[in-house]
Amino acid sequence: MRHKSKGYLNQAMHFFTPELYIQFNSSDAEIADKADEAWEVALQEYQHHLERIRPAMPPQVAKISELGLHDAEVLKLQQEVEILPYSFPLATIINLKQGREILSLIYILYAPTRSYSAKDGWHFSKLRKHWLYDEFDTQSSKGSLFLHRILFSDGSVLEIPFLFVITSSFRLPGEDENEISRQIA
Repeated sequence: MRHKSKGYLNQAMHFFTPELYIQFNSSDAEIADKADEAWEVALQEYQHHLERIRPAMPPQVAKISELGLHDAEVLKLQQEVEILPYSFPLATIINLKQGREILSLIYILYAPTRSYSAKDGWHFSKLRKHWLYDEFDTQSSKGSLFLHRILFSDGSVLEIPFLFVITSSFRLPGEDENEISRQIA
């Protein structure tokens, strides 16, 4: 199985595909075992891909490529928010909750995002959207244009063509912090 980056015009995921995810979670042990092997190959190939493109990534892009956002709950997803009184640049904003951490990812776009609906056979919950897997790619030889593809738990894939990304996070108070606040009040 050989994955190649095919760019913005090629839809959806290249390594962690919805089809592979469906197979990986199959109730048929033979299908799941084969998918497990294919998943391991995809992981290795994606790591090699990241190692190849990481030198071209500015620090903020490298930082989000290293985040482990698997199973983070999507609180809000705003695609193509106009941030200036021009048609571009637009932004895509994703707000996530992972454990007690709230994280905002603000992408400044160089082209419109693309959304892809769940593939046939997607039988996982669509009630609360979670981040499953993501992939990064570059769109220029100098690495100044990037692509972030995200597979969500509802089976949809979001493809974000971006110039740079801004992150912001804060920690929600924990039980101990709430107790301390009540005692002080």
